[in-house]
Amino acid sequence: MDKRLQKTKRLLKVQEQLHQIAEWKLASLQRQVAELQNTQHALIATLNDDQLLHGLFVEARSRRLQTLAAEEGRVKVAEAEQKKAALDHAMQVKRTERMVETLSVEYRRAVEKKDYLALLDSLATKTDASLP
Repeated sequence: MDKRLQKTKRLLKVQEQLHQIAEWKLASLQRQVAELQNTQHALIATLNDDQLLHGLFVEARSRRLQTLAAEEGRVKVAEAEQKKAALDHAMQVKRTERMVETLSVEYRRAVEKKDYLALLDSLATKTDASLP
């Protein structure tokens, strides 16, 4: 029973690490989305400011804006998938935590039972004890 508990605890540590990695990937994707949105807002601001360029490079900037919007869409899809993966990892961690808790209780009970039986055996085998 002790080996099974130890293996499950090791599995829990691995699951926690996988969940942490999934959370890091999700945070990275969220930063990418924010950066893409900030870049798009900056491009829109330069397109609206006609005084600086007087209409030069408008077509190139609009193509860049379209490219950024498409990239944002791809990153948002990846972000949604990563959210699902992070949630799956979190649920696996919770299941494994419950399993560790259950095995810990079972192991503790088995040890207590073994100790009680050993105590009863030691009391029953005493020769100097006076039994009625």
